[in-house]
Amino acid sequence: MLGMKLKTKILGVLLAVLLVYGVLSYGIHRFVVFPSYVRLERIEAQKDLNRCIEALRREIHHLDALAHDWAAWDDAYEFAANLDEDFIDSNLQVTTFIDNKLNVIVFLDLGGRLLWRKVLDFRTRAELDVPEFSRDRFASSHPFLKHTSDMESSVSGVYLTAKGPLLAASRPIIRSLHIGPARGYLILGRFLDEQYMKTLADQTKVDHKYWPAGSDSIPRDARAAFGRLRNGPAPVFEEHNANSLFVYDIFDGLTDDSALLAMADISRQIMKNARNTMFFVLVSTIFAGIALLFVMFFLLRNVVIHPLGKLTERVISFRDSRCRPPAMYLHRNDEIGILCREFHRLLNKLTRFHKGLKKTNARLRHEIGERAKYEEKLQSQRARLRQLAYELLITEERERRRLAADLHDQISQNLALCQLKVAILAESEPSPAMIDEIGKIEEQLEGIIQDTRTLTFEISPPILYELGLKAALEWLAEKTEANSGIKIGVEGDSNGAMLDNSLNILIFRTVRELLHNVVKHSKASRATVRIAHGEDFLEIRVADDGVGFDPDKHNKNAGYGIFSIRERFSSIGGEFAVKSDIGAGTEAVLKAPCKGRTHENKTRSGR
Repeated sequence: MLGMKLKTKILGVLLAVLLVYGVLSYGIHRFVVFPSYVRLERIEAQKDLNRCIEALRREIHHLDALAHDWAAWDDAYEFAANLDEDFIDSNLQVTTFIDNKLNVIVFLDLGGRLLWRKVLDFRTRAELDVPEFSRDRFASSHPFLKHTSDMESSVSGVYLTAKGPLLAASRPIIRSLHIGPARGYLILGRFLDEQYMKTLADQTKVDHKYWPAGSDSIPRDARAAFGRLRNGPAPVFEEHNANSLFVYDIFDGLTDDSALLAMADISRQIMKNARNTMFFVLVSTIFAGIALLFVMFFLLRNVVIHPLGKLTERVISFRDSRCRPPAMYLHRNDEIGILCREFHRLLNKLTRFHKGLKKTNARLRHEIGERAKYEEKLQSQRARLRQLAYELLITEERERRRLAADLHDQISQNLALCQLKVAILAESEPSPAMIDEIGKIEEQLEGIIQDTRTLTFEISPPILYELGLKAALEWLAEKTEANSGIKIGVEGDSNGAMLDNSLNILIFRTVRELLHNVVKHSKASRATVRIAHGEDFLEIRVADDGVGFDPDKHNKNAGYGIFSIRERFSSIGGEFAVKSDIGAGTEAVLKAPCKGRTHENKTRSGR
């Protein structure tokens, strides 16, 4: 089962690797290799278009060379002077147009006045009416007349006419020895019609066409390409379909409106080869990857998966039977052999360690039992100490009360009797010197009596036993406020809870200690003692607006005072907690259990 899981995982990993490899291979060919074929196709398409345009330039160049031969001829020079009919009969017949494939021959004088012209379709031998050549005079700004003073000056290019674009060449008429002065101009022209363009296509072996840039006959796609050429770099490529790529460029004419839009239809053989290559590479990659996948899986199964499966079975059998399995694959020097040897070495260590653990566990169980006994004794002693602390507090308070009673009943009474006798002595008309002494004695007795009363209240305030807990806390608050200047208020009432004298004493002593801490440490300006009670508890909250402290840090270094308060209340089943934050004051919370409700509440519940 484990072997099948491992086989499945490894097969999944190998399939994932094969998939990633296929995707990467396809991505490289699609986004790196294929674009290079696209660039190559466009470079070759641009070369083909340039070859077509160069063919058109060669035609213009040949036409210009023919015009140069005719214009630098003494017979033509004489004809421009006297318009000899013999020259016309001998040289300007229909055969001249046919042999030279000319459509236009025009002679002009230097002022642009027409000397002779003929516009002919050399295929049908019919004369043509072309408005651009029907005038009797050409303006000096006409493109055909823009010659320089050089005798070899030439004007050649494409000129747009009503019959379509015309390949034209204009030369000054001079003598055969190429000397002047010039007597006029010779213009030769050849229309760039469909048949002529077919001839150029046959020559270049590239199917291409030309349209006048402003013509309405331009197809919609070509018109869009012309707009892109006007606004951007040339040439412009358009993928017409899977077999044809159209490439466009502009061939400038003699005038702005004589420009031609050239389009070459290029066979996309390069892209066909690219697609075939990509398909072959993708298929070969898939088949090679599948073959590699099976080979790697076979090797991994025999070299890794099968030995690991056996090793896993041995480990599981060891886990279930707790017996040491026999060694295996120890003769192998690869990672599997190393793993098996280390596994058996580890088993030996685990066996020894297991024996040691048994001994340690037995010893720990014994120590835990002993520690549990010690903990039980410690808890018992701690509870006893709490009880003793509580009893000590009660005993201390009982002695305080007895001592206070003795002070009140004996010393205070005797002092009062002495004071009475001294007063009687003062009324017996003693001498003036005795009167002063008696007055001093009376003052001293009065002070002693006041100190005795104060000491009696300090030791055990009678108000706690006579008027109850709240009255005692109010007296304590007034006394502390008078001594410290901190305003202390007492809120709430404890009359709803039944507390014995020992619990009242514990609460009073604790509140006095907390108020002492407020005066000593808090730097507060106001403190409050709040009393609240429920059916089975009494809660006292002592809060101040002082500087506060961090309880976490304070608990680590807690003094004896807070610790003794917490222990006292724990011994009677109560709670003590301190809430504080730096800069936010401190609040101490005391919770003491009550014996029951008041007599009035008992009476109401019994009715």
